[in-house]
Amino acid sequence: LKQGVRTSIADGWGGSMLATELQDILFGTPAPVLGQVNLGVFKEDEVNLIIHGHEPLLSEMIVAAAQDPEMVELAKSKGAKGINLAGMCCTANEIIMRHGVPLAGNFLQQEMALVTGAVDAMVVDVQCIMESLPDIAQCYHTKIITTSPKAKIAGAVHIEFDEHKAMEGAKEVVRTAIENFPRRGKNIRIPEEHLDLVAGFSHETINYLLGGMFRASYRPLNDNIINGRIRGVAGVVGCNNARVAHNEGHINMVKELIKNDVLVLQTGCSAM
Repeated sequence: LKQGVRTSIADGWGGSMLATELQDILFGTPAPVLGQVNLGVFKEDEVNLIIHGHEPLLSEMIVAAAQDPEMVELAKSKGAKGINLAGMCCTANEIIMRHGVPLAGNFLQQEMALVTGAVDAMVVDVQCIMESLPDIAQCYHTKIITTSPKAKIAGAVHIEFDEHKAMEGAKEVVRTAIENFPRRGKNIRIPEEHLDLVAGFSHETINYLLGGMFRASYRPLNDNIINGRIRGVAGVVGCNNARVAHNEGHINMVKELIKNDVLVLQTGCSAM
């Protein structure tokens, strides 16, 4: 059993660390950035494009494509004031901590996002995608765009994402959302609820915040764990469960941990 646990930690934690380092090299190390979360981040007068899933390369390229002057001008020519991106699920964490792109919500909010009637397109990749999305989208003007040959969905538009032609594919996705903007109906109901947040706490940032530019160190944290003022650090990571109240298990666990002097780090849908 112990060997199994050791192997699991080596595989899971080691793989995550390697992926983190590679993503920081490719896309830049995150730093604290102000953002917003909840379905109230949609804008009625802009093209709303949701980036949903787990592939960081896809989301990074769509962020870049949406800022291209050609795409912005195309959006304005269709009557929109601009292009509003919003993240969903784990991809949302990636693009908010590097670009400040707002979080529309987590796994259990993907259907509710479509019901606002304000989403012009939702682009998805390989994981945590509800099969019901195209059926719900048919009730509105929204286009569901799949991008992976491993995860096609009946009723969705398929624009395959090729890493060798990344910008070309990303622009096609953004263009599809823009072209769909004029087809919006009048049944748009965007919730007012949204909250401000600060994301982007990378290892380098935490090191700096604890020790400053010249003495960056985890020593203040280590000292307080050693003297007992902080009992430890817990990582709470995971998806939502539709069988219980939204995030009830995560929230109750985090409250108890904080009550018992444990620092809590969260990521994944648990963090939204």
